[in-house]
Amino acid sequence: MKKLVMYFTGAVMAISLAACTPTEVPETSPQAVENVNPEGLTPEMMRETTAAEKLPDPDAPVLEMAFIYSVDDSGKLVREIIDLEELTEETLIQCLIERGVLEEGTEVNTFGIDGGEKAGPGVSADAVGDGERVGSLDLTKFPQVDAAKEQQLLNAIANTFIDNFELDKLKLLIEGENFTSANQTQGDEDYLDYSSEYTVIK
Repeated sequence: MKKLVMYFTGAVMAISLAACTPTEVPETSPQAVENVNPEGLTPEMMRETTAAEKLPDPDAPVLEMAFIYSVDDSGKLVREIIDLEELTEETLIQCLIERGVLEEGTEVNTFGIDGGEKAGPGVSADAVGDGERVGSLDLTKFPQVDAAKEQQLLNAIANTFIDNFELDKLKLLIEGENFTSANQTQGDEDYLDYSSEYTVIK
């Protein structure tokens, strides 16, 4: 019986020792290392590559932020902010056409600004003039609508140009003449002012 116990104890110890024996880890072959970095990039080269990938695309167009006003289905004046490749009177008119403020085929005859320069990039403090900045916009046509809708369309045009060109007020002409419609007739001293009653939609 003692021999049986001793054999059993010896077997248990042998198994325990085998379990505790460290497992040999095969060495990584040079071929495996080469596969990890097949191009042979150094850490410095990898950092430069990552930095280059983060740089902005030099060929990407530089966009300008524009404020576009329109009239929603409930007849309220709304404003959205969009990016334009070029902010000009023509691109603003196109935005107004796309939003139903003006009719298809509406074009700009002339657009000009009278008055002092606004301080900003490329404008020295000495060049900043006094007085109001007044824009004059001459269009080929204007939609025929009821009086309430007409006023909101005029507000949309005025706000769009006043906001983007930093004007104090805007003179609207149609084919070189003071704005006239079935609802109102403007004189030489009548201008469109900025309307603060609008909702931001974007």
